[in-house]
Amino acid sequence: MSIFDEPKIDTHCHLFDPARYPYIADTPYRPAGQEIASANQMRQVFAAYGVRHALLTQPNSGYGEDNSCMLAGIAESQGRWKGIATVRLDASLEHLVKLKAQGIIGVAFNMPFHGVDHYLNCGALIEKLEALDMF
Repeated sequence: MSIFDEPKIDTHCHLFDPARYPYIADTPYRPAGQEIASANQMRQVFAAYGVRHALLTQPNSGYGEDNSCMLAGIAESQGRWKGIATVRLDASLEHLVKLKAQGIIGVAFNMPFHGVDHYLNCGALIEKLEALDMF
């Protein structure tokens, strides 16, 4: 059996599609060139390598807390992709419920990007995630 025949899951990948989803104005980094991967391009790469499912991770670069590009990719994946969102620490339960309904299974905590002190008061967010069976 070839490696191409083995079923695969990509457990950490990012979508960047600045043509359809422009980067936020104050982003400190704007991925370009070979770093860009639209949902269509990602589907083609996955098809070539036999990747059946994926867990998309919202990047801080380019989009910050705007999960639109990733959510569109998940919606177009016919249930094959799920996501890890980036949210504000004060995200409402309603916002998290909406994200979950769109295929989000958890949220990212990015210590290198924001620093440890940014997350000192994250208890309420963690409680909401727990109530929704998210991580």
